Amino acid sequence: MEERDEISIGLADKTGALLMINKKERKLIREILSVTLKSPAAKEWIIKKFGREYIPIGEKLLNVMGGDKQSVPAEKDH
Repeated sequence: MEERDEISIGLADKTGALLMINKKERKLIREILSVTLKSPAAKEWIIKKFGREYIPIGEKLLNVMGGDKQSVPAEKDH
């Protein structure tokens, strides 16, 4: 049986397939989201590539993954 720290979390991808990510992968995704959502240039890229609705999706994902939601500044209207 795996140790508690190494339990994988399941996420659904765009096809609906279940993805299992381990503790190190969660930590990496959490840090990438945190840095990205603090950067106006990165947020603008996300908006251009995927659409404005992906910013709150990223913020919610960061929050669900245990990221510091207070460290992510609120998005300004463009």
